[in-house]
Amino acid sequence: MGKHLQRDLESLKRELLAVGTLVEESIASSLRALIDRRRELAEKVVVGDTVIDELEVKVEDECLKILALHQPMAFDLRFVVAVLKVNNDLERMADLAVNIARRAIDEIDRGGRGPLLDFVPLGERVREMVRQTMCP
Repeated sequence: MGKHLQRDLESLKRELLAVGTLVEESIASSLRALIDRRRELAEKVVVGDTVIDELEVKVEDECLKILALHQPMAFDLRFVVAVLKVNNDLERMADLAVNIARRAIDEIDRGGRGPLLDFVPLGERVREMVRQTMCP
């Protein structure tokens, strides 16, 4: 494998980990906003989704560049394809975190007393699953 391909694959891995970290934070923040009725935190999740969307596009572009320029074989090709799939799934998780944040804002605006369920254990489990996916 060429040193340029190796460098690009390492960069791709770092970028995907950065997306994963932002998504994990977004999930945690949206659930915390819902549980603690913190509008400013929910709004931060909604606004921050733009950054995640931009990074998702950047990672996808990097994958396509690697495929076009380096024509990776076997293991490297599987890695790039896996990154494309994981990247898409992470962006979808971020969108779901935005949905939770918007729901929190709606609940706060309606003067609700908070969620009927205890989302803390669920939120921690989701965060742990995302973390394990990114750093097996």
